[in-house]
Amino acid sequence: MAMLSPLDLLTVTNTEQDVIRCLIRKPQLTLQEIAGLTRIPVDELEGVVYKMVKESRLNIDSDRKYQVQMQGKPKPKRSSVGLLDTLFN
Repeated sequence: MAMLSPLDLLTVTNTEQDVIRCLIRKPQLTLQEIAGLTRIPVDELEGVVYKMVKESRLNIDSDRKYQVQMQGKPKPKRSSVGLLDTLFN
């Protein structure tokens, strides 16, 4: 699946943005759960989600649950020895 970057969000429709926001907040949702949270009618949502899966913007698992993967910078690893540890140990 292609990773979705913040810049990619500029190219998607408002409905697609609503779906992406919903799945970022609560990953692994079914179509009915997404419809309930976004208040988008299921028949409209089916077409949008199908298009997003086809374009690799969403991933679907064997339980028919959807998720989105955002591309981001890797978090830097923290050193086990911090400044305060150095000063007071």
